[in-house]
Amino acid sequence: EQVLQATIDAVTRARKWTDDVEWSAEDATRTEIDFMCKIVEAAIKAGATTINLPDTVGYTTPQEYQAMFETVRARVPNSDKAIFSVHCHNDLGMAVANSLAGLAGGARQIECTINGIGERAGNAALEEVIMAIRTRQDALPYDTAIETTMLNRASKLVSAVTSFPVQ
Repeated sequence: EQVLQATIDAVTRARKWTDDVEWSAEDATRTEIDFMCKIVEAAIKAGATTINLPDTVGYTTPQEYQAMFETVRARVPNSDKAIFSVHCHNDLGMAVANSLAGLAGGARQIECTINGIGERAGNAALEEVIMAIRTRQDALPYDTAIETTMLNRASKLVSAVTSFPVQ
């Protein structure tokens, strides 16, 4: 109950400053689904406009991640009042696949990084996510405002600035 109340208080406070509030569940993929549904419903009711269900530790599989989004969206009565978001870590090498599975499960925002830079094994790589969506419109019928001709240049710039080579 403390976590639930902390969520309500945080979202309510944030709404005093902005109309666009993203609430993120820590370690969503290992959270008990009944509690996840309860807390997501409360966050939306308190005013969250984006709900991020991250794979914080890079643990889940694409099938599990898609099913989690489908379940939460189906069981939370006010889920249509928010945009669902993914944020995947690459510990098992599945951050991009999991991000795309989140889309299949109803997410409409992907949080990713250029070159997949992030803690531990990194995050979903922006350029890989975008090119998968662009290349596989038959399976991924989504649109982005990303100018794909700039991805290579951005990747090289980030690599040079961070001293992390592009893999």
